[in-house]
This record gives sequence, structure tokens and C-alpha cells, in this order.
Amino acid sequence: MKKVDESTKIKYVGKVFSTNFCGDLVVLEYHRHNHVVVKFLETGYITTVSMGNLRKGNCRDKLLPMVFGVGIVGDEITRTSTGTHTKEYALWVNMLSRCYNVKVKNKSQKYSTCKVSENFKYFPYFKEWCNNQIGFGKEGWQLDKDILIKGNVLYSEHTCTFIPQEINKLFTMRESKRGDYPLGVHKVVSVKEQYQAQFWKDSKLQYLGQFDTPEQSFLAYKQQKELRVKEVANKWKEQIDVRVYEALMNWVVEISD
Repeated sequence: MKKVDESTKIKYVGKVFSTNFCGDLVVLEYHRHNHVVVKFLETGYITTVSMGNLRKGNCRDKLLPMVFGVGIVGDEITRTSTGTHTKEYALWVNMLSRCYNVKVKNKSQKYSTCKVSENFKYFPYFKEWCNNQIGFGKEGWQLDKDILIKGNVLYSEHTCTFIPQEINKLFTMRESKRGDYPLGVHKVVSVKEQYQAQFWKDSKLQYLGQFDTPEQSFLAYKQQKELRVKEVANKWKEQIDVRVYEALMNWVVEISD
């Protein structure tokens, strides 16, 4: 290997360069043209770059929140050997998108107030957390933030778990089909004003009877829905996080849901 001229080291070491998007950096070491150790002044992030990218300003500070303005990638690998995103990174980006991508938030009202904890904004932390969770990586299992704490809007290590799709579907709200009545209640079009109780089970709509008031109909729905939640919880008991099981067994369907 060709020895680096000392005058070249002196020329670059300690020199400050500007980047296109990540502020200024300083050269700490110069080993050869494609091995220059630099430190970003804003975050202190140290990495190795080439002189070509250094001169063009194409150097990236991986400690800056570059993903939707909040997510920090760090030094973690984000792509597989085939070039696709790793499952952890794809999940992380999708989570951040729900909370901080303006286009997504404008399309879905349910994500309008959602946020991500500071720890979860840091990809290396999120990746490690995922790999220590029951159900992560299983086919059809999904990240959930609502079961451990009903109505929760924060994605965090204390509120999130992985659940199978069957459990997740139990709590899918069909807002567009709900109308002005409580969950599971549908107004019957007839001469006499009555209300029908109904709920979905195994992708099939089941009718629970007709009642004189929306409240009576809701109570019929509530009873069947809570029984169904417990039934599915017991089906998955041996595979899901014990916290998920306990939350499901204590789940209460409310008229305000």
C-alpha cells in the first residue's frame, strides 16, 4: 500500500468542510483518498468518507433526524443482501410515517394525534426492542399500540406489542359504515322504529336481534363482542405476550368506543 505523504495529512487533518444537508464536519484522520475519518460538528458523529464525497458535500450524519424529520437511523444496517429493507427498518419507517407523514395523517383520522416515543425514534433502539418481543417476525403478526392501553396514541416500548392478525381484526373500526349509532347498532327501516344489533365473527355478519332503543341494541352487541374477544384470547393464549392476554380478558366494550 502506498504510504500517504505527510504533507497531505497536514493539508486535510483539522480542516472543516460543509455538507449539502448535514452541516459542517471536520477531518480527524487522513489515511488515503477513500479513507478519511471525519466528525460532524453538530452531533459528534464519526464516520469514514472518501475525498470525492467530502469535496462534493455528499456526507451523511446518521445521528440527525432525517426520517420524516424525527427518525434517527444511526449505524444500523437498513437493507438486506438483496437490497430490500430489513423487516425492522420497514416496520420502523411505516410507524414513523403514520405519525409524521403529513399525507398519511391527512388521509387517516385515527393517526392524527399519534406520536412516537423518543426511544422509538432511534432506529438502533427500536430494532433491539423488536428482536426481544414475543411474536416479532412471525407471519401475519402486527405491531399494536392500542391493546395494552385502550385509546393509547403513543408508540413506545411500554405501550406496544406484536399480535396476530386475527386479534388485530377484532378491533378494526368500520367508521365509514357505522353511521350515527353506537358500535354494532343499525337502524331498521320499517314503520316501527327499531334497532338491530349485529357483529362480525369469522368475516361473517351475525344478527343478534331487534330492539326498541340503540342502547338496548348496543348491550346485546357488547355482550357478544366481549365473549368473542375472550374466545380469541384463549385461542392464542400460549403464543401471545401475557400482557396482551390479560388485557384481552379484561377488555370492556363501551358505548363511546
